Amino acid sequence: MSSSDIQNQLEELWQHAQMLRGSGDWTQAIAVYSHMLDMAPNCIPAYVQRGLLMQEMGHPEKALPDFEQALRLDPYYGMAYYGRGWVKHTRGDYQGELEDAQRGLLLDPSNAGMYHRRIGAAQQGLKRYDDAITSFNQAITLNSENDEGTLYNRGRCYSEMQKYDLALADFDRCLQLDPDWAWAFAARGEAYLRMGRLDQAITDCRMAIQYQPEYIAGYYTRGLAYQEKGDTKRARADFETVVQLSPSPRVRELVTQRIKKLPKNWWPFG
Repeated sequence: MSSSDIQNQLEELWQHAQMLRGSGDWTQAIAVYSHMLDMAPNCIPAYVQRGLLMQEMGHPEKALPDFEQALRLDPYYGMAYYGRGWVKHTRGDYQGELEDAQRGLLLDPSNAGMYHRRIGAAQQGLKRYDDAITSFNQAITLNSENDEGTLYNRGRCYSEMQKYDLALADFDRCLQLDPDWAWAFAARGEAYLRMGRLDQAITDCRMAIQYQPEYIAGYYTRGLAYQEKGDTKRARADFETVVQLSPSPRVRELVTQRIKKLPKNWWPFG
């Protein structure tokens, strides 16, 4: 097969992979990218796109080698820094994420909105909330006012800064865009909890659990709201669910200690 035939086949495979990705068939898209790499081991875009899908599917350990290989082949490929920064975020290496995102922005300014979102996530992880909000604002301006992921993260920053009205506005917008988004319900519920609006916190957490029955944050925040209301029976039930669901020994230990400190609920009708 001639080099031009291989190039034509790679272009066809690329278009097919992008179509599969757009339709949500990520597993098959990954298989096509892998086939491309079998044919052309130096195809940097295939490494990056496969890595991004692996990361999106929750497999950072599989995504990272693709980004690293792309950068070995071309240390100036901005999207590989974006992807590697995303993996670093999931591992709690926010400073590393920030450095990768900033490097990607310098190399690939045409996609500045995407990198600002990653920079904001890193600054959020570093608890630099003012800086994070500035980056998220830039991302929203450059990408779209309907970027619910960025709105969600900005809302979390506002909540941490106790700017609850701004936080609620962002979470409300998220839920207008995605009405069954469990994470946004739980985050808004947490903001309501901090504001002392306990019934609204419980309602939002109930919605989060309805859409994502194993979402730990929904149970934990609702448990805190029940505890604040003095309903230790329901608080205990939610905290026990967190202990059952959490994969983290540290979380299980901390929540178990909270359960032990709960007073007995002698009210027989609670």
